[in-house]
Amino acid sequence: METKMRKHILLILAIVVSFSASAQGFLSFYQLRDIVPQTANFQPAFIPNNSFTLGLPTNVGVTVQGDVKLEELLYKAPGQNDLSINFDVLNGVALERNNINVQVDLNALHLGFKTKKGGFHIFSNVRANVDFVYNKDLIEFLANGNSNSIGATLDFTGSTVRIDAFHEVGFGYARKFLNEKLVVGGRIKLVTGMYHASIEEDAGLRLTTDANDYSWQVQVQNGTVNTAGFGFFGDSDDEGSDMSSYMVSNGNRTVAFDIGAKYKPLHWLEVEAAVSDIGKINWTDEVRNYNTEDTDFTFTGIDLRNQDETADAIQDSLTNKFTSNETQNEFSTTMARRMYLSTSVYLTPNDRFSLLYFKRDALSHMKANYALAYNHKFDKFVVGVLGSMRGENDFNFGANLGTNIGPVQLYLAMDNVLVTNKPEQYSKADFRFGLNLMFGYKKWFKKPDVVDLDEL
Repeated sequence: METKMRKHILLILAIVVSFSASAQGFLSFYQLRDIVPQTANFQPAFIPNNSFTLGLPTNVGVTVQGDVKLEELLYKAPGQNDLSINFDVLNGVALERNNINVQVDLNALHLGFKTKKGGFHIFSNVRANVDFVYNKDLIEFLANGNSNSIGATLDFTGSTVRIDAFHEVGFGYARKFLNEKLVVGGRIKLVTGMYHASIEEDAGLRLTTDANDYSWQVQVQNGTVNTAGFGFFGDSDDEGSDMSSYMVSNGNRTVAFDIGAKYKPLHWLEVEAAVSDIGKINWTDEVRNYNTEDTDFTFTGIDLRNQDETADAIQDSLTNKFTSNETQNEFSTTMARRMYLSTSVYLTPNDRFSLLYFKRDALSHMKANYALAYNHKFDKFVVGVLGSMRGENDFNFGANLGTNIGPVQLYLAMDNVLVTNKPEQYSKADFRFGLNLMFGYKKWFKKPDVVDLDEL
């Protein structure tokens, strides 16, 4: 009965993955689970299999992904060495809504301790995210101007950007229940924002070109850009401010939470759920707001006679149509929540198939992500592979490896190993690697698993 049920679940997992189509985020790394302590950044219910862990500041994760391949983004003209952005190619492959995302995570410190009923850890991370969404009309305008839109409207509404950089320090705890079938974990952390930039998500910009006289009708709504910390890179009113001290400690802080649980109702079936980055950052220090008042005007052109600088004259004429100002008003932003859901089937205690769902809410309407993974655990290391689909049937093949060589642990995880061959043909590059010092494995092994070499 259990074997038949197991086969049905595996079939369902395969079918679900075959219909997935979106981007990933550290999916392969998540599969290292209890083996690597830094997975607690995504699932607080993971408990390492050793007594004490010291994570060194060599644990780094980087993700670069989008709805465009590198060879579609950059162009080198014949006989030229410089690369440039080819908007004609971008326009040809652009979707109605396109995403580009960059994530960088640095685990500066991880101290973990295991107890009989669970475990706890202290951690410090530095993180940066860039999310850019652009629609088809924006790329059409950059490629062709308004020449293909005479008598029509180019609507740039929905194109937006968000940049975040912050560091976090916190405490995590996980505990086992129901004879170790259920594990519940949580983390509390102090988050300090360093840099931020975002466009109001309800901002709107539209350009209509009249078919008779070719005049432009321009409409702007809620044109506000909020920033924090970027004044250090240009003219700043706070001439005495110390950028280094600002990055370490400032008023842009909040308390955030991560929660997670995993449940194993049967020896071969396990389900997991986790939500991280639950909180809101209040930006109060080094804040700048760049505001453009709502406007609706018609631009009929200018008289170019007696104009020495044509481009400057056009720019000045358009600029005078807008009313803008700079303020220093505080604002708040919800952290980009990350959600993981997972179902795993164990063929043996060392062989696991998993279906993973991931969603990150940095901007509205971001798609969910799926992957089907397999991992096998050996004596001193664990290996795994992962398959996923995204975008227009863009297949990604990932892999992961975690080792325990004495007290030294090395690990590496990639969501798309194919990018190492011809990176220009793929729209995603992702890797995560690190080094930990881990002690006290033998204490937690079952006695039959521990071999006394003196008795051999």
